[in-house]
Amino acid sequence: MAVTTNYKPKFDSNNVKDFGPARIEHRTAASELTQLGTYLMTFDGTEFSDPWTVQYEETIYVIEGQARFVVINGENEESLVGDPDELLVLPKGTTVQYGALPGTRLLLSIAPVNWRDAGV
Repeated sequence: MAVTTNYKPKFDSNNVKDFGPARIEHRTAASELTQLGTYLMTFDGTEFSDPWTVQYEETIYVIEGQARFVVINGENEESLVGDPDELLVLPKGTTVQYGALPGTRLLLSIAPVNWRDAGV
């Protein structure tokens, strides 16, 4: 059986979606990864996304700019700021609003990437 692993996934505009004030690209969409998904996110504005409760474990590496998230826990809101070369962690079940300075670039990894199919 031949393995057709894509070791160096390339940009594909079909894998880019708008996400509130940002664009997010699922870079590993065409790879054979079944548990881990890697995304690149670029912010154009200073607004925040709608609140989202993550259904997976997520790490966010700040490539450039400044990430500015709001973590929501019931009635409490906490600011989470990430500067270049910092890693942010969002455990499964975290409710967050994603935001950043314009031009900010983030690398996101989530597991499991197939959370929708897994009935999570």
